[in-house]
Amino acid sequence: MNNKNVLLLKTLLRSTSSLNVLKTSKDGKKKGKIIGTFIAYIVLYLMLLTYSVLMAMGYGKVGLTDAMPMLLTMILTALAFMLTILKSNSYLYGFKEYDMLMAMPFTEKTVVGSKFMYMYLKSLPWYLTMSIAMLIGYAMYAKPAIAVYPIWIVLSMFIPVIPMLVASLLSFVVAKISAAFKYWKAVQAILLFAVIILSFFSRFFIEKIIKDDSVDEILQGTASFTENFEKIYLPAKWFREGATELKISSILLLIGGSVLLFELVFVIIARSYKRLNSAMKTSVARHAYKLTRQKKNSVAKSMAFKEIKRFTGSIPYLTNAGAGYVMAVGVGIAALFVGLDKIIGAITTGAPVTGDMVKAAIPFIVYFLTGMMALTCSSPSLEGKNYWIIKSLPISYKDIYLGKILANLYISIPAQIIATLGLCIGGKCGIIETVGYILLGVVLCVFSATFGCECGIRFMKLDWENDVEVVKQGTAVVVYMFPNMILTMIMLVGGAILSALIGKVFVVVTAMLVYGLLTAVCMMRVMALAKRR
Repeated sequence: MNNKNVLLLKTLLRSTSSLNVLKTSKDGKKKGKIIGTFIAYIVLYLMLLTYSVLMAMGYGKVGLTDAMPMLLTMILTALAFMLTILKSNSYLYGFKEYDMLMAMPFTEKTVVGSKFMYMYLKSLPWYLTMSIAMLIGYAMYAKPAIAVYPIWIVLSMFIPVIPMLVASLLSFVVAKISAAFKYWKAVQAILLFAVIILSFFSRFFIEKIIKDDSVDEILQGTASFTENFEKIYLPAKWFREGATELKISSILLLIGGSVLLFELVFVIIARSYKRLNSAMKTSVARHAYKLTRQKKNSVAKSMAFKEIKRFTGSIPYLTNAGAGYVMAVGVGIAALFVGLDKIIGAITTGAPVTGDMVKAAIPFIVYFLTGMMALTCSSPSLEGKNYWIIKSLPISYKDIYLGKILANLYISIPAQIIATLGLCIGGKCGIIETVGYILLGVVLCVFSATFGCECGIRFMKLDWENDVEVVKQGTAVVVYMFPNMILTMIMLVGGAILSALIGKVFVVVTAMLVYGLLTAVCMMRVMALAKRR
């Protein structure tokens, strides 16, 4: 990287860092939110570190110590590729400060290369957490030399670079092809949903293959697989030899190969970077106009349609918030063909749990996907600078946030109903049970939308540079996801157990009352917070 790359990267980091606000701001509430965000991320990193260390210890106990460097390479490669596929569209193309940056004395290669490094540094803490955890597990069983520790850490920072570059190039090719069409965003969204769904369900296929194998067969298969993986993917071999055998040639190959590929990829992208961004920013106009009857909607409904348009118009927003709905519908459709028992067997990884035992938990199984991330977590922050324009219009705060909640319900309720119907038919539930599960699912969707809206308003961030910062990395999303996920798991397990003791009807009615009360409380908080905003 040259001096211009470093200068632009430092500017991007400083302009988006909360540390500057923490140092200079005199607003106690704003500082409290930033500190709370830091604490939340520290807790997340510690949880990931603990889980990863336990996973690495498990590898060591079954004799996979020598395979740990390869397994780390595979995990970081897959993670970096997936995260880049999801983020690259917003980070590299059509970002908010595009016009300003392109007017400055920077080449296209410098701009897009700096944005790539910014995206890399934003994800680096996750990669390092996985690397340190695997190193701890490897050190416990392999007892390596002291020099292995720093070299392992440094080289692991280069492992994600190559898959990120490949994903960026793939995203560039897809963007260039789809930009020629009117509905180019739909093409990208379909591709991303396909990648997400395949990655999500691949875990079940892998477990199906190895669950009946003995430990010796697993070790033999793993050794064979890692050996073949090294031959196909040379950076994995370079990391293993460089980090564990301290081979200078492998260290230089991994670092030099990453730098060389970085230069090559962004020379290719830079050649048509301006044309691609211009095409993505320009919409195709239709000349066949037709005068139709104008429909009149309420303010809340109009705000809801505006929010849905924003949802479908942002690739990161669409893929991150919409993935759960797509997977829920996929599970419901799959249940029609394979039955509830096989779906439960895949989720519980072969545990002795049948469909009859968890019928009362069907709404929570579906809600685990549809409530994964509420649109309302991000929608208040996504207003950005337009928020003050909306507030200056003769629109009540009640209509603004009711519209956002309605937009969430227009998408989540149909997905919840379709998936619940599929699981109920696959599980051969009665009509009364099915109706009860659908009603409970609707209540859960309303709770998700209102609780997400409360988090979105309470932790609103309007000064974002990229919508990924709000959709994936926002405090509101983190605060929403953890308590909601934990409560859903408790209700899922508790519903399955209590249905056998006190009956399914009582469990469903009780859950509806509990979540109805929580929804009312969240709605009151939404209205109270909206008044102060």
